[in-house]
Amino acid sequence: MQQTPSFDTWTSMFLIAVAMGLFLFVLLISGKNKKNYPIAFLVLAFSIILFQYVLYWTNYQYVFPYLRFVPQICYYATGPLLLLYFVNLYKNNHKFNMILHFIPAGILLIPNVVIWMKYLGWTEIEVPLLYLARNPWLVVGHMSLYTFLIIRLIKSAPSRTTQYLRLRHRWAVILVTLYSLFIFSYAAYFVLVRFPFFNSEWDYCISLMMTASIYTIGFFIFKQPKVFDGEFYKQLFIPLQNKKESFEQSLLNELYKNVTNYMETKKPYIENELRLVHLADRLGFSTHLLSKVINDKSGKNFNQFINDYRLAEAEELLREATDLSIQNIYYEVGFNNKATFYSAFRRKYGCTPSQFKIKDHKS
Repeated sequence: MQQTPSFDTWTSMFLIAVAMGLFLFVLLISGKNKKNYPIAFLVLAFSIILFQYVLYWTNYQYVFPYLRFVPQICYYATGPLLLLYFVNLYKNNHKFNMILHFIPAGILLIPNVVIWMKYLGWTEIEVPLLYLARNPWLVVGHMSLYTFLIIRLIKSAPSRTTQYLRLRHRWAVILVTLYSLFIFSYAAYFVLVRFPFFNSEWDYCISLMMTASIYTIGFFIFKQPKVFDGEFYKQLFIPLQNKKESFEQSLLNELYKNVTNYMETKKPYIENELRLVHLADRLGFSTHLLSKVINDKSGKNFNQFINDYRLAEAEELLREATDLSIQNIYYEVGFNNKATFYSAFRRKYGCTPSQFKIKDHKS
């Protein structure tokens, strides 16, 4: 006999967790950092999975039977989404087209579409590929395969010679551990459910473990800018090696060195339309982190920092390129207009570019 749909304390709590997951998804997807999009959709996938669990426990699955196999799409998407995040995190040149990784999830869309069409009365055909949707061990195998691929990617990363690389490694280990914990919990459910001593409270505990793991991933991802600034749980990730120098300052020194090396070798400042977001993207930093590194280590804002490099380049051209006009020089070094160039030049050298050129030639 079919029971009346109802909620208890556990299912109400999990439903709140679903709502939190959807909220976190919106926060991540609306952020400026596109590298977090895979994690945003990972959180969404697990929210959908958890919602289906709630429907199952409350007997609302009989009210919404056409949603039964939707979570299977999500299971097969979690591994590729996490791999895509790590490919972006490690700036790995992944030769295999990432879209192809989502083929299994796409295949599982087929039985769902047929079920929806049958529910709407559009077709009477048999639902195909149900054996794929009903086999939990294929899901476990698929997710385990992607765990292996992610671990291999992490191990192939450059040696951890700096604080930043060590921090990134520990961050990666945390994510992989949490995902592995989810896989273990999922597999454990289908093993333990076969035993007579298994009860619904254990079922809830396993799902609670999965929920905690996934939303910890989402929470840490959302806090990622501060993780990489060394402001968030810094003693959890890397112990202080030098008590006279804080972890944060040590990390910022390394990052600032990366910034200045890039400025000197690639000379991005000569681009007239260079913006903070452009430079941050090339360096693999968030805009928040790059701004903090420049502000803290140079004592200047982004525009002042960039203009100093442009002025140094302009000084060199004024000394050497006697055939170039002032207009050609300021445009060549990255300034957009004469007024900004003259103002910055006068502030640094105490004279106009023309006066500087005359003085230099006389000396």
